[in-house]
Amino acid sequence: MSEFRRGVIEFLKIIGDPTRLDILDLLKGSEKSSLEIKKNLNKSQSTISKHLNMLYDNNLIEYEKKNNIKYYKIKNLSIFNLLNRINSLVAEIYKEKFKDIRDVDIHDTLT
Repeated sequence: MSEFRRGVIEFLKIIGDPTRLDILDLLKGSEKSSLEIKKNLNKSQSTISKHLNMLYDNNLIEYEKKNNIKYYKIKNLSIFNLLNRINSLVAEIYKEKFKDIRDVDIHDTLT
């Protein structure tokens, strides 16, 4: 397996984690401190720190220190184009399954 392919696989693992996806979604709107992220996601500080480090080490986020507090933000907004394309592909692939779920949700809402 080529080094590039290993890099692609590693990248997909990074963005495939639910906590890291939640962090990316949180940072989409504005920069946040690790404490703000912790409170929003209701996770331990060590868990948030681990995931922030992984995102940082893989060049998906960056930070700026203000008054000794790190504020994290998205490094390359193109990540959201990729995530939107993945969401569209998943919706297309599982269209029937999601249609059934929507039908159940609509039924539950009406009753």
